[in-house]
Amino acid sequence: MFRRSSSAKQPSDAAPVEPDQPPATPEGPAGKGRPTPSRRDAEAARKQRLGALPADPKAARRREREAQRAGYDRSRQALKSGDERYYPARDQGKARAFVRDYVDGRFRLLELLMPLVVLSWLTLVTGRSGIIVVGELAMEVVVVVGLVLGVWLGFRVKRAVAAEFGQDEVRGSGFYAFSRALMPRFMRQPKPKVTMGGRPKV
Repeated sequence: MFRRSSSAKQPSDAAPVEPDQPPATPEGPAGKGRPTPSRRDAEAARKQRLGALPADPKAARRREREAQRAGYDRSRQALKSGDERYYPARDQGKARAFVRDYVDGRFRLLELLMPLVVLSWLTLVTGRSGIIVVGELAMEVVVVVGLVLGVWLGFRVKRAVAAEFGQDEVRGSGFYAFSRALMPRFMRQPKPKVTMGGRPKV
């Protein structure tokens, strides 16, 4: 009769009720003051910081051509000045420098191949049958002799490169030597750095 209703009890150890908290947002720590950008916006901003190409395709192609032309001009000047830092890829490396010195260190009969081919071709435009026959025969002989000399030079160069730098550097060295030996000395690029006899230029 003197019992209290259970609903009227106020237990002293009940945890205080916290007010409703707003749901967590992806804005990051307090004080950021701006929403987190989307992945797409972040990628666009990153490309802009890195200097991405303009959206205009024509402007992009023009910019690419200008960069290629600048690289080509720099490589061409390097071939003339001897600055190995900007040589084309096919001329870079100690093995290629070794091949150039190997070819330039002595006179090669292959240097005469191009002038002889030109002379043989000139005989074909004279219109005289006797001269044409001689010119054709001379051209065939020159080409065959040139190929034989080129194969022999390539074999010797590959053997020398393998002994000096190892087998990994042999690939392409034979053709590189052959193509350089075909050019007259004054037309070779990069410019020769050794004199006849293999002595460095001073």
